[in-house]
Amino acid sequence: MSHLRWMLAAALACGAVPALAETLTITGANPAGSPNVNDLVSIAVERFEGEDGSLLSQALESELTEVRFAGQPYFRVVAPEAGVPTDALVTGNVRVAVDETGTTEKRKRCLEQDSADKNKCLKEEEYDLRCRRRVATVSTNVRLVAMGDGSVRYTRPLSARDELVYCPDRKATRTVDAFVDTTLMGQVGTIRRDFAPSGFSEDVRVDENRKGLPKPAAEAFKNAIRQTKSDEAGACDSWAAIAREVEPTAALAFNMGLCAEARRDFAAAVDWYGQAQRLGSKNRDIGEGLARIDRHRRALADWDARQAFLRER
Repeated sequence: MSHLRWMLAAALACGAVPALAETLTITGANPAGSPNVNDLVSIAVERFEGEDGSLLSQALESELTEVRFAGQPYFRVVAPEAGVPTDALVTGNVRVAVDETGTTEKRKRCLEQDSADKNKCLKEEEYDLRCRRRVATVSTNVRLVAMGDGSVRYTRPLSARDELVYCPDRKATRTVDAFVDTTLMGQVGTIRRDFAPSGFSEDVRVDENRKGLPKPAAEAFKNAIRQTKSDEAGACDSWAAIAREVEPTAALAFNMGLCAEARRDFAAAVDWYGQAQRLGSKNRDIGEGLARIDRHRRALADWDARQAFLRER
């Protein structure tokens, strides 16, 4: 019995279970947003100016300390007060502004109720309710200087605005402090992604179209779709077995590309995605997969260049 027919028998033994939309998990890395910091390894973060500057700088220092790539620390983070020579120094400032002004909102009130039905109003009027409009802004400027030659390698302004109307009859949905904290942490994440590669994990839907496959292969294909829920690698092995025995369809080629991408065989993934397109696939995830592969390859190239720089200096 061939591998394909063995899978068909297993599929029939499972019973007629409706096929559900299933996914494969794709993990990888995005390159740093700024290419100008790839050669800077030791880094210090000075306290940012402003009342909330300390919070941002401490969070950024902690975030950069935790960056890993290929299982290795990406930066050597040095305390600025230590006086130790570093490749780069990060400085900046944070400004938080809160402005409140009076405003009104329209409301209705009952002037005459129905004596027979207290939930029914016979006459009502519209009036203005005095409220307060609060506008909060967080503005951050960050700069990274290469200490070797004093060049400014990175500078970026970041800002966020939050507007909320407080009224006596309605509770505030958020506080200024909560907005500021959330914004600062978001800005820390932006800076971190600019300085170093960042990992990602996506659940990408497999193509469930069995059109064009012989019946035994179609049943095995459907069984592999079910298998993704508990054994993604096993599902990929099943699709590979089908591809060895029948001419791949666009859906099978796409799933094979997804499997190759999941195991980081990027050359094979590009080939399979290309074959899926040539076979007429309109799946938008093909373009997204090719973009993911390109980003991951650039992150790997940056890491290799960084390691070469470290060996030479």
